[in-house]
Amino acid sequence: MNRLDQLPREPSSQAVAIAALQRQITELRGQQLDLSAADALMPPLDLEPTRWPQTTQTTYTAIARCYNVRWRQQLRLILATAVSGGGVGTVRVLINGTQWGPTTTAGNQLDYTGPLPTTPPIPIGSQYQLTIEAVRTSGAGTVHAQAQMIRHLA
Repeated sequence: MNRLDQLPREPSSQAVAIAALQRQITELRGQQLDLSAADALMPPLDLEPTRWPQTTQTTYTAIARCYNVRWRQQLRLILATAVSGGGVGTVRVLINGTQWGPTTTAGNQLDYTGPLPTTPPIPIGSQYQLTIEAVRTSGAGTVHAQAQMIRHLA
């Protein structure tokens, strides 16, 4: 008599459950987030405002854009702004097209910390777009802005 004939021909419910768990673990390992650069430092930046992103447009215009990975609840942004040539204007920040934080008068520093927008939600580990927009509201000059720090906070 062959002992293999005594074994069940179908896997037991426990064996099926174990196999399913092993597949789920493998899938989760494949989805593991790489946050190694999530708190990366910015390189030294130009101090001369005339070489910063800028506009002379009289409607809000994107002058700088970057992509970041969300890994915390809040974001802190320090943004230097300036005007030249007698211009007056404002600067604002958008995250995925939604205004984030206050609008600031060009010539003032924006130092803002706040939660990322929730509509639409940005899941942990997902990429989002941060855009700096500026507008000249009067005069004939130029509005300038330069991000000086971008950091996620708990």
